[in-house]
Amino acid sequence: MCTCRAYAAERHFYVTLGHNTFHHWLREVIADEAVHSMNAVNVIRARYRDRIGQVGTILDNLIRSTDNLRYCGTFVLDYFGTTYSKELLADSRLAIMRNIAKPLIV
Repeated sequence: MCTCRAYAAERHFYVTLGHNTFHHWLREVIADEAVHSMNAVNVIRARYRDRIGQVGTILDNLIRSTDNLRYCGTFVLDYFGTTYSKELLADSRLAIMRNIAKPLIV
């Protein structure tokens, strides 16, 4: 979820490169990341139903642990500045919590 939101936040940069191929490629990368995120949510809902109540705390601990990290890149694209902000992490947490709360459709 974080990578989806971070890539989307940098969309304007790829538009400024002046070729629609970059923008189209980034849109595909964002969609692919969204699929991975929902797959992870579905695994949690299907296999760890009894631990769903712990997800919020686990995410809070992960976000808190980023206080001392200087992470500024991903395996697909590098990001500069404050793309991976506390706000982005908090928004991603909320989206994950909303998705986990939805009924599992099999």
